[in-house]
Order: sequence, then structure tokens, then C-alpha cells
Amino acid sequence: MADPWVKRRAHPRRLESGRVTFVCENWAYYERNQGPKRNSYKHPCPKCGARVLSVHMPNGGWAHFEGEPGMTRIKHPCLHRGEGLCRVRDTLTLDLFQDI
Repeated sequence: MADPWVKRRAHPRRLESGRVTFVCENWAYYERNQGPKRNSYKHPCPKCGARVLSVHMPNGGWAHFEGEPGMTRIKHPCLHRGEGLCRVRDTLTLDLFQDI
């Protein structure tokens, strides 16, 4: 199997100095056997600046937790959509198209 070329999207990147730089869209070559893959990393939250631990999940998604010591099981609120989301209509939300 051939080694893949991956198209990376344009994105902002925060430098160690705290400044933010913009990375242009580009193609990157990844070899198949690069060694162990990094499954988690710490970075500042893009919304509030708090330390966040991002963990790569087995099915391809990411989970974002509080990055302070002893708080690794608490999901970060800026990057967490919540457990209360479902497809059933909320009884407390008014219907916009209801006759008045």
C-alpha cells in the first residue's frame, strides 16, 4: 500500500511565545510506519485560554478535558456540547410557528 498524501486545511496556530500565526492549506506526506502515534496533547483553549488536554479517540474523534493536574476526567465546557442533546423536542422551548 502506498504512503498517503494528506491535504491539511488552513488553520491558526499558537506559538510558544503566545503569538498566533496562520498556516496555509498544504499537502503533507505521512509515512505509514512513523512509530507510535501521539494520542493526546495539551494546548490553550481557543475561546478562554485555559489549559486543555485533547485526547484522540479510537474511532477518529477527539475529546477535550481540563488540562490542570487532577482534573483529567472533567470535559472542558468551551469544547463540550453536552450530554443533554437529543432529537426529541424540548418541552420548554416555544414553537416559532404556533398560532398566537
